[in-house]
Amino acid sequence: MAWCGSGKRAIIAGAGMALAALAPQGGAQAQAPVKIGVVEGLSGPPAIVDFGESYLQGIKLALEDYKAKGGKTPIELVIYDDEANPQRAVSVVQRLIQNDGVAGVIGTVSSGNVMAFAPVLQRAGVPLIAGPSAATDITAKFIDQKPSFIFRCSMIEKYQIDAILDWAVKNYKKIGLLHSTTGYGNFAAQEATAGLKARGVTLAAVEAAAPGVNDLTPQMIKMRDAGADLILHFHESFELPYRPLPRLDYKPVFAGNWGLSSLKVKDIVGVEAIQGTAMGQALDLSDPKAQAFNKRMTEKYGKDYRWPVVAALGYDAGQIMFAAVDKVGASDPAKLRDAIEAIDGIQAVSATPPKPFGPTDHECLGQGDIFLGVWKGDTVVPAPK
Repeated sequence: MAWCGSGKRAIIAGAGMALAALAPQGGAQAQAPVKIGVVEGLSGPPAIVDFGESYLQGIKLALEDYKAKGGKTPIELVIYDDEANPQRAVSVVQRLIQNDGVAGVIGTVSSGNVMAFAPVLQRAGVPLIAGPSAATDITAKFIDQKPSFIFRCSMIEKYQIDAILDWAVKNYKKIGLLHSTTGYGNFAAQEATAGLKARGVTLAAVEAAAPGVNDLTPQMIKMRDAGADLILHFHESFELPYRPLPRLDYKPVFAGNWGLSSLKVKDIVGVEAIQGTAMGQALDLSDPKAQAFNKRMTEKYGKDYRWPVVAALGYDAGQIMFAAVDKVGASDPAKLRDAIEAIDGIQAVSATPPKPFGPTDHECLGQGDIFLGVWKGDTVVPAPK
């Protein structure tokens, strides 16, 4: 997939890096910083890298703001690239626990990676705020364990698909489904197919493609011939379905993964072609607070700033973690877990509520917090009801 380069890597693969420490540098009385591990996909498939770098950008800005607002507890980020590989993800998490002595962890992109290392953190008693992984049952697998150390601040696949399908069956007569043959693509296809069946709708066409393909002309011809006016798009090469359409005299509407809100996708596909494309969202860029955040991120990261909603959720995950650290005031994973669960008063940029979590709910977003966004001009806005 060639739609997005990763730019400069945030770290060299395999190396941990302390990005920000708030502790004074001199004096015997300086408080040791509380270390927070961050695991993200910062190399590997371009879509993974864009998710990972965008979420990390938000976390880093949240730490800057924590410092600027006078946070009393020094915090240090220890960042690792999991290379979109579950074995490496487990390895770096073990290193964070055993060597780096982190009090908590944030990450990662791949749901499979999270499910590989979440049990390690649960057994060790170290809290995790997962993100931007979206698989539906990440926190549900642990919520009945007392206490559960697994939280999440991200899109949730089921909620995203439900929002898309409710809108789709209301507005379109013939719906097609395009998905990749990856674990994610197959999972999303199963969720979408089951959801449409429950709504009494049969797909007009279903097409799959491997993640490495670079031409979806055959699939788009079949969609056109089936008369699909809406295509549910769950292939990680976000731009590929758009490319053959001018040659085929075919212009369906696409709806799918929240990655379709990427500014990079818009730049490659073109503003005109992407108009009307819909996706799950948790950031309303028509809101002044979100606009202010978007402006700050654009000024800070320039062309390397690509996914507002992903960066916003990273920012809010960071806010939650750092506020909890400040409340505890020391490197104590068990107390940090309790503080994360009890945290209140978060002024989120995304749809995350002021009190994100509770004893039976470790998701920062509820079903009502996720809405359908649609490209209108240069911006993703809430879709008309």
